[in-house]
Amino acid sequence: MPTVCASLSMPLSSPGEDLVFCAAFALAWGQLRARFGPIRMDPQPALADALNAATLEAEVVDPAWSLSGAGFGGEGIVEALRAELFSKFPDAKPQYLPEAVPADALLAYGYLSKILKFETKFAVREGTFKDSRVRAFGLDGSPFGPDPARRLQVVVHDWAAPQDFVIELVADDPDSRVLVAQIAPAETLAATVASALGRLDRLGGEARQLAQDEALAIPRLRLDLEERFGELTGRPLLGEALRGKRFDEAKQRVQFHLNEGGAGATSEAVIGSYGPPPPRSFKVTAPFLVLLQRRGASAPYLAAWVESTAWMEVLGPVPPPPVTPPGWGAGWGPPAGWGPPAK
Repeated sequence: MPTVCASLSMPLSSPGEDLVFCAAFALAWGQLRARFGPIRMDPQPALADALNAATLEAEVVDPAWSLSGAGFGGEGIVEALRAELFSKFPDAKPQYLPEAVPADALLAYGYLSKILKFETKFAVREGTFKDSRVRAFGLDGSPFGPDPARRLQVVVHDWAAPQDFVIELVADDPDSRVLVAQIAPAETLAATVASALGRLDRLGGEARQLAQDEALAIPRLRLDLEERFGELTGRPLLGEALRGKRFDEAKQRVQFHLNEGGAGATSEAVIGSYGPPPPRSFKVTAPFLVLLQRRGASAPYLAAWVESTAWMEVLGPVPPPPVTPPGWGAGWGPPAGWGPPAK
């Protein structure tokens, strides 16, 4: 299943799992850390440790195509973020940035959008990926027409074998790179990225360019994914400035495309604490354990693991949930009107 990861330290151990990292969530978390120091919870999840340990260097994301901030509602954080967002991105359609929050609500937000275009579009063609035929882009195989210009848009940084190479597709912004690395995965996404970046500029001279008889085919990519980081929500935050708070939501959306015309990424992330926690619930609705034990004894005299309804009086199927209006959904969450502006 495709996954949006909040940190590059995400392991690549799951076979067949697609991973994407985009810096919006790291930008939002970095704003929290800059204000409150490393974020601590009870209990502390591994993801929080990874986010605290990771430093997003200033040169990674250009402020011209990103924004981030963190603060309390009473400080005008929402108004400041909305003003900056629509100043930089007049056509933005934020899904996560609320119109208002209570004065004591804590909000951290990150957004970035960058579109890169190839001066000469690559040819649309058929390619293969593993055992599938896929729509791809590359060269049309002709020494005439656009192919000479297309070849000039490809820089070969390293080539070891047909299944082991690192190339760059030159786009319209000289400050940005589009890199495609068909390499062996390392233990984590960060280590795999480091492996690819370590192979840049290994070749020189004519070896850095595609020859007329060399083929190029890259699968088209398009994704629109949302990830909710449940391990960061519902846990009491530690530290004097955050005492009594917990994150009610922590999520990120990533949109990305790579095709014959260029590449682009738009991502939005929010981390929010909106009020007191909901009342605790103790409804047993999933498999559970029952123990009968003498007080002070080291073992029970009866233990039952209940996995099915075999030992229960079944009254009928569970009715479908009620239909809820669009927005934050039923149950605990920010009150109506906090969501994105009406379209």
